[in-house]
Amino acid sequence: MNIYSGQWVTAGETVVDSTRLTEATGWAPTLTARESAAVMILLQGKPVLRREDALERRIACEAALEPASEFVGVDGRGLEHVQIPAATGAVHAEIHAARSGGAATVESGGAATVVLPAPPGLHARYLTPFAAELAEHGVDVVVVDLPGHGLSTGKRGRATVAGVNDALAVALGYARIRFGATPLVVRVGDATERVSRPGRWRSRVARSRTHASVNPADGLLPRWLRYEGGLGHIPHAHSVRDVVALTRADRVAS
Repeated sequence: MNIYSGQWVTAGETVVDSTRLTEATGWAPTLTARESAAVMILLQGKPVLRREDALERRIACEAALEPASEFVGVDGRGLEHVQIPAATGAVHAEIHAARSGGAATVESGGAATVVLPAPPGLHARYLTPFAAELAEHGVDVVVVDLPGHGLSTGKRGRATVAGVNDALAVALGYARIRFGATPLVVRVGDATERVSRPGRWRSRVARSRTHASVNPADGLLPRWLRYEGGLGHIPHAHSVRDVVALTRADRVAS
């Protein structure tokens, strides 16, 4: 048994060798022991701190995101996940490539690229429907989990200004290399940035100032939120149409 097991084998009990089980039934595990442990730890609201323990394979990421997926009504099939090395450890991003011939593309100027940081207290899966709609409009989208949020590494719910800036910088670098265009960072959700008082833990997310609809079944949502800022200067959008308009304006300005 491993250190994450809830039970231990005692003398006289039958032990089943997984190799024999596979040979007899054809069954094979879908996750590695390390992935299973990381999923369990994350869904219990505990942190994954080491970069090497961050979930990378799609099947493992989707296992941890299952409660959130059910909440927003997506199944995660076909979605791509990446872990981007950062000073804080690893920054998780969900990738939505522009659909060929999408409405925006952007008005025949080629696909635009945007980076969407998930709002403090939430994670990328809650923006998946929004990002998917943007992709349908011909926009390449990288949705980013802040440090300590979602599938990014770090203490749960804790995001310093330096950590947020670093996460955005590495996400922008990834998007630029991946899609070959200069990305635009856009913030969606609450237009007013409200931060925790430095050095103090704010109220539970259910009563936090993010005004987010909390999914009690989602262990990835932090019980406590300590967000110190870093997103306030970013252009804000309420809708997909707003984001498309921002990408057009950015192209004109550049």
